[in-house]
Amino acid sequence: MRTRRRMVLGALLTAVVLVLTACSGDQPEPVPGPAIVATPADGSFAPLELRVTGLSPGAQVTLTATTLVDDVRYTSEADFSADADGSIDLSTTAPTSGSWSTADPMGPFWSMTGSSRRPPLSVFDEPYDVDLAVTDPAGTDLARLTTTRPGTAPGVETRPVADGGFVGAYVVPADDGGAPLPAALVLGGSEGGLESATTTARWIAGLGYPALAVAYFDEPGQPTELENVPVEPVLAALQWLHEQAEVEPDALFAFGVSRGGELALWLAAQHPELVAGAFAPVGSGYLVCGYPDDGVPAWTLGGQPLSPACVRAADGEPPAASAVDVAAIAGPVVLACGTDDELWPSCSFMDDIVRRRGAAPTIAVPGDGASHYVAVAPGVPGFDQDLPVEVRSATHVVRRAFWDAAADVFASAADDQ
Repeated sequence: MRTRRRMVLGALLTAVVLVLTACSGDQPEPVPGPAIVATPADGSFAPLELRVTGLSPGAQVTLTATTLVDDVRYTSEADFSADADGSIDLSTTAPTSGSWSTADPMGPFWSMTGSSRRPPLSVFDEPYDVDLAVTDPAGTDLARLTTTRPGTAPGVETRPVADGGFVGAYVVPADDGGAPLPAALVLGGSEGGLESATTTARWIAGLGYPALAVAYFDEPGQPTELENVPVEPVLAALQWLHEQAEVEPDALFAFGVSRGGELALWLAAQHPELVAGAFAPVGSGYLVCGYPDDGVPAWTLGGQPLSPACVRAADGEPPAASAVDVAAIAGPVVLACGTDDELWPSCSFMDDIVRRRGAAPTIAVPGDGASHYVAVAPGVPGFDQDLPVEVRSATHVVRRAFWDAAADVFASAADDQ
């Protein structure tokens, strides 16, 4: 009886070993299903590389992105065709149609649009979740992923400044480490007021550097138009910024967007003892006349025009007397433009600055097909959603390159201290 039991038990153990061997060695590995893979990438404002894997070769799919920020739903959508490996790499593959038109892994994020025509860009300062989904032509879910965007200015502190002879907002990073840092004096464009300059200052602080936004018109006590605007408050703001404990005074830059760009270049050229360089995206290297009345100067100093002549909209060649001496700026100058700029010829202005700068350190980001709004932080949704998708896509390419260059200049200045 015992012998028979041993024989039965031995047969059972042999069967178990055969089954385990078949399961572990003879069967093919399970094929993973479709997945969305997000990988951190180098660059300003925490860009991602985005891939879809595990699809059938040539599969037609739709990628959507959705977020809810400030009670507004934003969404984007684009169609793709998988490659021979059943993958889609958004950094090398453009959509066949959809909310963006270029190979861009951040396309699902910045191209999201919502019911708000132009939301305050500050609503994307803090972290927010984005739901990504891949569906087949029948609408069946194939893969999902929720990723948290860190925001463009998480944790920064904005302090109104009203007692220094100017109207401003001082923005400091969430963690400045205690040591003095490179900083920027920020000037907005022809929209006036303080809002756009403050938004840009918050983005600079989001990169880790203090920034002072300054209004030069359309705030209480200031001109209501960009006409005969005194630059004394801007000079006072520059001096105030030099005195802040967080600021390294030898690494202070002027950062002006559009009409603010010409003033940023002027500050760097005329006051090298105070300004280490300039950022002037879609800015002019000439002092342009007033707006909307171009029969008067835009800028004054001591009650007199800042230059003997200024550029009028109807002018062909800019008057020589209106030129900012951009070659005198010893430090770096960072520029960007858009060939589809509908407000003014920003690429012609940029090319002229580069030519007159000669061998001086200049970073110029070309803007083939881009709009006027190349200085918006990359990845921010909901902006310019009425523009053609091709223009918006080209503009985002410039935004990424410009802000990567800006971050490099600030980091280099910090390393030099």
